[in-house]
Amino acid sequence: MKSQNLALITGLTAVLASCSFSTGTTPERAGEVLIEGALGEQVGLVFVDADCAAPADREVGTPFSCTAMTEAGETVTFEGVVDPDDSIFVAASNVIVANEMSVVETEAAGVLGENIGVVIDPSDVDCPDESTVLVDDRLRCEISDAASGDRYEMFLTAVGFELREGFTQRSYEVGDQLN
Repeated sequence: MKSQNLALITGLTAVLASCSFSTGTTPERAGEVLIEGALGEQVGLVFVDADCAAPADREVGTPFSCTAMTEAGETVTFEGVVDPDDSIFVAASNVIVANEMSVVETEAAGVLGENIGVVIDPSDVDCPDESTVLVDDRLRCEISDAASGDRYEMFLTAVGFELREGFTQRSYEVGDQLN
């Protein structure tokens, strides 16, 4: 398998959403409501059983974390922070959203093509059409050899999630032949 590491400069920022909470509503409760409502709608996944840990205090910049389950039983992790004006900011930290799959395909074609010394058309890379929860920090796609028509597994490994920034390190590798 070939692997190419790439530090994050742009793109793949993961879906980011924010929510306000009013006096009497805790940041963790606001996070749970956001995750099971607007954030789930934005990501295109249904989140249930959201659970957020209470931040150490309500001071601006105080982080907190959450988890939720998808309807399929996948665990999604979230990072949040207390923002000014009684608001919070929460982001899924192990999901690649549907509208970023084309970024993955284009980036993979460029990185892997450079690695093997050929031009790879992004249309030869096929990632899921829907938002996908990373399994062990990995997203499975497929890549085609335009010359032979052979298809191979291709994996994106995304690590180092930073709130409001996304994944700081991504690598791509080609796996086993599929046909």
